[in-house]
Amino acid sequence: MAISRVKTWIAGEVLTASDLNAEFNNILNNALSLISPLTANLDFDNFSAIDFRFERLTATQTAANESRAYWHTVEDTLHIDDGTNIRRVPAVTNLASGTLIIAASATTFGVLAPGAINQVLTMTTAATAAWAAAAGGGGNPIQSAMFN
Repeated sequence: MAISRVKTWIAGEVLTASDLNAEFNNILNNALSLISPLTANLDFDNFSAIDFRFERLTATQTAANESRAYWHTVEDTLHIDDGTNIRRVPAVTNLASGTLIIAASATTFGVLAPGAINQVLTMTTAATAAWAAAAGGGGNPIQSAMFN
């Protein structure tokens, strides 16, 4: 809600306590309206902003507003505009020990559960990360380089 006049005064009217209280309450209840739009940094002087909420949008925005952040309600992710690209910040929750976070596509993240003992990380023909049995080879390359 924006701040606006509670009463338009006419010459000769008497200021009452209720009129004065209404004007002050209007300012107190709409304090952020007094500083919006900001023309400089808002300094909290080492205090926290509480109950802060990001703007909620259902569609990905066009990149052009560097440092703009918003919550994408369809993807349930935080989006941050770097001026050129919209960057997505994934919500990483409930990961098992050893889980790898991978790029599932150009715009989304996925997880790769831990592989079995002695499996190695491989890439499939579709450029997808997967665990597989080791295909043989010459052992530890670092150890081979040190002792040969």
